Amino acid sequence: MSDNATATETTPSFIDEFTELIRRTAATICAEQPDVPAPEELRDLDSFSMVQVLLDLENELDMKVLEELEGFEGRTFREIAEHIADVARRGGTYAEFEATVRRIVDDGTD
Repeated sequence: MSDNATATETTPSFIDEFTELIRRTAATICAEQPDVPAPEELRDLDSFSMVQVLLDLENELDMKVLEELEGFEGRTFREIAEHIADVARRGGTYAEFEATVRRIVDDGTD
């Protein structure tokens, strides 16, 4: 498979949208907790908030996320977005994953 075929699977704009979805999810979860500021990046989340974000994403995306983080060392929302997209690609569910993310993003716009 050529590099061009791989590049079309995950476009930068899609990863940008997914990154923003994760950021908004994290901000919402943190806002529900007393004295927890909105995170600027993934590294700003405490372990409880991180697990809550991942469980929320699992529910929204209908895919296992938490179990797929072994060895993940990213510190930004973009890195986790890229990692989750790669998990979907490796699992052969990328098309469904992208469609679900786009539906969530579209439903969230006013």
